[in-house]
Amino acid sequence: MTLRLSCIALAVFLMVSGAARAQSPTGLGAACARGQFSFGGFLLVCSDAGTFRYALPEDMPPAPAEGYVERPAWYPRLSEILRANDPPACPLSGRITFTSPVIRLEDLLVTVPQGMMVGDHVTPIDHGYIGVKPLGKPRSARTDADFVPITAPADAEVIEVSLLGSPTSIRVVLAHGCETYSVIMVINRLSGALAYLQDDLMAQGHLSPHIRLLAGEIFGEQRDNPLDFSVHDGASWLSGFVAPFSYTAGEAWKPYTVDPWPYFSPDLAAAYEASMQRAVAPRWGRIDQDVAGTASGNWFLAGTVGYSGRSVDAFRNATGPLMGGPVEGKNFYSWSHLALVRHWVQPSRWIFSIGWWRDGRGDPVQLLMDITGGQPDASQLTPASGLVVYRLRNWVTSPAATNDAPMPIGYDVVPMNTVGIVAVQVNSDGTLTIEPVPGATDPATFTRFSDAKRTYRR
Repeated sequence: MTLRLSCIALAVFLMVSGAARAQSPTGLGAACARGQFSFGGFLLVCSDAGTFRYALPEDMPPAPAEGYVERPAWYPRLSEILRANDPPACPLSGRITFTSPVIRLEDLLVTVPQGMMVGDHVTPIDHGYIGVKPLGKPRSARTDADFVPITAPADAEVIEVSLLGSPTSIRVVLAHGCETYSVIMVINRLSGALAYLQDDLMAQGHLSPHIRLLAGEIFGEQRDNPLDFSVHDGASWLSGFVAPFSYTAGEAWKPYTVDPWPYFSPDLAAAYEASMQRAVAPRWGRIDQDVAGTASGNWFLAGTVGYSGRSVDAFRNATGPLMGGPVEGKNFYSWSHLALVRHWVQPSRWIFSIGWWRDGRGDPVQLLMDITGGQPDASQLTPASGLVVYRLRNWVTSPAATNDAPMPIGYDVVPMNTVGIVAVQVNSDGTLTIEPVPGATDPATFTRFSDAKRTYRR
């Protein structure tokens, strides 16, 4: 699966550039009232001086005991993140139905669920990957005749067409009404209703055409990689993020991510769900795996602001708009990310995914946690567990993939050699302390934390 320009680099650029081009009365530095929040690329809060500044972790109210089961008042609405001008009218039912496939059923291959972690995608990815039949052929054997059409799942306003780092990696965002959006990425080329935009896209890199597509209308073609696909609904909310503030600093749409298949007509939903690589429920997978009071879920290095990878001081001292994407002095924005979560296809396996393994500038890896001898898994690891040391292993899949095609439905995760250990402790203040030791193989050699320990927050 080909890696691409990080989603946060594009997403925050779009949000920040939107804030910068419109000096709106709710933007950075604008007048405000105490307690007021706004959104301009990152979350803003009213300062003591009566103007908007970037929100900091200490500005957030305490989370409710039951977690955020619905959108908190300070969190931006989805319509503030993905901005439509004139989407289709919301039907009386209040719910959009997708009546057309994104990839035709006859062109469908295995679909990878959301929640995968790979490379600098350290925390579970908020989209799945729809496999297409041409991936079953060797790349050298593919021709133009192998491209398959991509169609709009429902009537939509096209609010974004942009490049993700290469001419054959295109992102399209569709607004369907009812504050429901579909995001289709790593499209190989535009065609049909959007073909006329191809040259302008190559020249400019980003377009906001705000034109209409009809359900079933072709707008792209795919051949050389799976199609990234996600659906986001402003009426929904994922309750498994203990600290949603972290996502207002990049990928703010995350808590609105939904399982797309129930939005399709029943026949399409059944066919797509049957193609899912993950054989257990939920077939689409899960990205919100935080369990309060345990090690399970997503974490961000103390002293940084959530997804951005930037320091708290960078936000505190900002006098103008901050741009998303690369972090000065770091190899990846996700250098500060950590996830202890279930494997996206085999949820009985736990993955240790970290943006800083050996190199403090960022060297992301995903390793299998070897949970043995009655050790608690991450969802059972609490302050009462004390310090627990896990072996970390490489793994392979069985059977393996062929060509560029995704692995088959229900593949096995097979542990391989030990490449290090990690000591983990959940703290009573809700933070997590870890100390990775690359190259070590025996957990018994680790007795206490050293100066190399790190603290992470939600």
